[in-house]
Amino acid sequence: MSEHYIEVELREIHLAEDPLRAQIIVLAEKEGERSFPIYIGMHEALALEMAARRERAPRPLTHDLILNVLEGLGAQLVRVLVVKLERDTYYGALELQTAQGEIVRIDARPSDSIVLATKCQVPIFVEEKVLNEVGVVENSDMEDSEYGEDDDSDLGYNEDEGPEDPDFPDEER
Repeated sequence: MSEHYIEVELREIHLAEDPLRAQIIVLAEKEGERSFPIYIGMHEALALEMAARRERAPRPLTHDLILNVLEGLGAQLVRVLVVKLERDTYYGALELQTAQGEIVRIDARPSDSIVLATKCQVPIFVEEKVLNEVGVVENSDMEDSEYGEDDDSDLGYNEDEGPEDPDFPDEER
């Protein structure tokens, strides 16, 4: 079975006021009309917002540490993948190029992967099967995103909804 990936871009970051609620990011096809939400934890959402604004912390945070380790080993992030959706949980991967030129795929949560992709300005890809399953066509007539505004009362989900990370059931959905 071959893989077929479609390039997407980070379209939106929705931060709920209640830090115990899942945060939402929206990925959208770069050359298409479909988009889909991923529910992530507050820490990842804040790190992603900092990365999107090109802000840097005074000392390295976790995602900075990962990039520092890669640089120290002579490796670089090539692209980020959302490889599958299984039982409401997204699975991701980092594709790295080693100092020897070898491409290596590392299992990673999509939320962390997208933060790294945003920091490094590398492309994000989603497996076509995943996009076919969860992608919705954007309506250009809508004034706001169908995923709501930054106010948690408008997000259109409750605590029991959304893809969930089994390792972090209360943080990443």
